[in-house]
Amino acid sequence: MEQDPRRRRIYSPNLSTRGLMLKCSGMQALQNLERVRTGQLSSLKYKSLVQSCLLTSHGESEMAMNWMEEPPASHVTYADLEPVDHKYLLCGLADGGVTIYDTTLLRVDDYFFREVGSIKGGQRGTHKYPVDCVQWYPADAGLFSTSSRDKKVKIWDPNRMKLVDQFSIDCHVHHHQMSPVATKHSLLAVAGDSGEVILCDLRTGTSTHRLQGHEGAVKATHWSPRIQHLLLSSGQDHTVRMWDVRASRAFLMALDPDTHASEGHRKVSKRMKKVPQAHKSQVVSLSFTHDGLWILTFDCTGKLKLWDSSTGKKKDVNYGGFPHQCKRSVRMAVTPSMYPDLVFLPSKDQVCVLEIFTGHVVNVLERHFAPLYGVIYNPSTMHLYTFSSDHNFITWIPKRFGPKHWEESYTDEPGPNKRKRVTQDNWSSDEN
Repeated sequence: MEQDPRRRRIYSPNLSTRGLMLKCSGMQALQNLERVRTGQLSSLKYKSLVQSCLLTSHGESEMAMNWMEEPPASHVTYADLEPVDHKYLLCGLADGGVTIYDTTLLRVDDYFFREVGSIKGGQRGTHKYPVDCVQWYPADAGLFSTSSRDKKVKIWDPNRMKLVDQFSIDCHVHHHQMSPVATKHSLLAVAGDSGEVILCDLRTGTSTHRLQGHEGAVKATHWSPRIQHLLLSSGQDHTVRMWDVRASRAFLMALDPDTHASEGHRKVSKRMKKVPQAHKSQVVSLSFTHDGLWILTFDCTGKLKLWDSSTGKKKDVNYGGFPHQCKRSVRMAVTPSMYPDLVFLPSKDQVCVLEIFTGHVVNVLERHFAPLYGVIYNPSTMHLYTFSSDHNFITWIPKRFGPKHWEESYTDEPGPNKRKRVTQDNWSSDEN
């Protein structure tokens, strides 16, 4: 019987002209080592350059998940990586279950990620519908949360794989998130189908208050990585709003694509209660950069935009179009403290790797057969994890530079002259 092409695994990387160009850029980064030794280049900047070159050379890995039972419906619908040690991968499944994998321990014989805990769909306490969002507790791996269209947000103990608490929401839930830097609150922001952002307190187990203003369903939420009380939300009404959860008033600011609007025009618009639309279609993904100074938004037609988080104004960066054709919430990944900063953007069945502040496409990863649900970046290993509706979960690893590449980096000029510049005493006086 012929194997279903959606289930087959392809291990050989796709060599192309783009790949050769990335190899050359990697060689240039390695050649900068001489500038570091002579004090012409900062070691921190050099490290970031090398990491950026590695992140533009991802290829498919043979690493896979160890599925003990693999019914057709049990594919990954959402995933999250534990934020402290970047070790445990939490996967929400289409049957309402959850599985946890250890990304550092591999079975030598099968080259599989080791499964360290699971809750199969249909068991007591699991969701009745596919899991739409999962997240680890930001402070440690002692808790994780899941949500689904069954109007439930559940809190789990990963050590016992038992349900410890749950919030009953009076509407369908599209997304939820906890703040990664909160010390004075333990709020969980829930994107509801009713047009509200429901704030649930993990300490009390109750809903504290609701942020109202969106017309239509709220698709995604995202907390600021710098200020613990600032929250972003995107809605079906094409708007992206910033909230101060400490205040009971309306939203703090709305992202405005009209970069030429004057302050007086903005006041008139506010007085007329006209909220500027960030996109021409519903926003399905949004994210802060690692430093919290910039915001990335992505809509269902494939438009990516960059915003100033302090003013809410759009920056003039032309990313082009990356059609996605998916109206559910998707996950994009942003590199932390990299030069240049990169974003991994799901576009149909591809992952497009772009420089955030220039819009240049530096790599395209192709292996899936259906639109992607999300991308996860592992900052410890620089691995990528992608999951899609084609039931495949793929691990991508960057190219590793071996000793021969370091030797090649010195072959552009005669060896003795090049080595002399590295080892000579540049601080010696000319008189001596």
